[in-house]
Amino acid sequence: MDEQGTGTGWGKRIALGAGIVLIFVVAATLFVSRADGPLFIFQGGPFRSGELVAYDALDWSTVDDRTELELELVGAETSLTLWFSVTDGMAYVACDLDCEGGRLTRWPSEVREDDRVVIRIDGKRVEGRLTYVPHETPEYAVVKADRSRKYSGHGGVRAAAETAAHATVVEVGETLTGRAAREEPGDRVFRFDRR
Repeated sequence: MDEQGTGTGWGKRIALGAGIVLIFVVAATLFVSRADGPLFIFQGGPFRSGELVAYDALDWSTVDDRTELELELVGAETSLTLWFSVTDGMAYVACDLDCEGGRLTRWPSEVREDDRVVIRIDGKRVEGRLTYVPHETPEYAVVKADRSRKYSGHGGVRAAAETAAHATVVEVGETLTGRAAREEPGDRVFRFDRR
């Protein structure tokens, strides 16, 4: 009888613990999805703060030394943090791992549905559209080279560590999803254009 009582007690404690964890996860998800932008690596809600400036008011060459920007997907009413690069004065963002047609739905699928975005960097918000840059174009080759140069690790230990970790995740992910065996690369590159 003691063994059954003890077993039932542990079962209740485990169920209670699982319930508390579930409630915490649901509450955290709701909080983050309504947040003013992304929080660390978690997607957030639409932007509410930051000075709204005209497309031409932001000089991308002056912010290219930053690693990340925040991107709001207007149609999806969500936002995320992305690495970006600048080529010929234009900002580009990329999704590097099995971005479309993969096992997970990634943000480029949302862009295909509605290309309107808002970028927030240095406390400024700029409205625009994301334009897909096809793999076989000269623009794609130049942007990928500039992006590789920016994130090659010359920005210090943190940049080198992040780049190495990112490359490993992409390589393992493409192997696991089968994308590595396909002809078309799994990445997508987008140019930030005026709306």
